[in-house]
Amino acid sequence: MLRRRRPAITVPELATQLDAIRDMFTADNLPTVIELADVDKDAVLVNLADRTFVKQMMWVGIGPVNLRAAVIDYYRAYSQTTTWLDRHIVGLSELERFEDNLRDEWERAFENMCEALSADATNEDKQAAGKQLLQHLTESTLTVRSRYTDQFYARGKRHELADRGQVGWHPEFLKHLEELLTPAAATS
Repeated sequence: MLRRRRPAITVPELATQLDAIRDMFTADNLPTVIELADVDKDAVLVNLADRTFVKQMMWVGIGPVNLRAAVIDYYRAYSQTTTWLDRHIVGLSELERFEDNLRDEWERAFENMCEALSADATNEDKQAAGKQLLQHLTESTLTVRSRYTDQFYARGKRHELADRGQVGWHPEFLKHLEELLTPAAATS
């Protein structure tokens, strides 16, 4: 109304907004404080291009559109976590439990992927399997709280775990991580 885009706000519109705000702060929900529209996507992509989770996704041949979306999910989830913790909206133990659940889900799916690969699987086979694993887990319904259903958060937290080397997509991601870190260790 201050920008003169709307002449008035109706009582039902106001009531709907108040209900939505109230519902974000219930014990089984969380507010989304880092909206997609608030992200400077180009800056985030430049700043995070060399992260380990980006390399992990490249090892399985993720395309540029999905890679871009993953980087933004990572940034939003990281920023969201920081804001929630700073404002005491969520506890560290609750977030650790959520990460444990993400790792457990990944471990089971990763083991299934590895068992399904033949002994003579080519790197292309391994890449395809890793890409499929990532896609499968992207469709997961794990949430930090039962009514908090913004899926960017779980996707972004998975990328955070991949950035720490705790999960991976390529069947040989640990070997790739070791190779990635070896030149850094040799120059230190």
